[in-house]
Amino acid sequence: MGSRLTPDAEPDFSAVPQALMAHALDTFGTAAKARSWLAAPNRALDHRRPLELVRTCNGAQRVEEILTRIDYGIFS
Repeated sequence: MGSRLTPDAEPDFSAVPQALMAHALDTFGTAAKARSWLAAPNRALDHRRPLELVRTCNGAQRVEEILTRIDYGIFS
């Protein structure tokens, strides 16, 4: 059987660029909160998980933009 992602499986954060993870840590204050945000569907990203988008340059840029908006209190 192939490995399937189960709800209890830990998401793979290895694809998150180091600078983006640092930004998420600065924004949310703890690694647990940063990882939770990265793994959760986000309305500002068309209900996609930031973790899914960081695999491309354009996706990582969109995630950075959302983090910056949160930093400045602009929730969308």
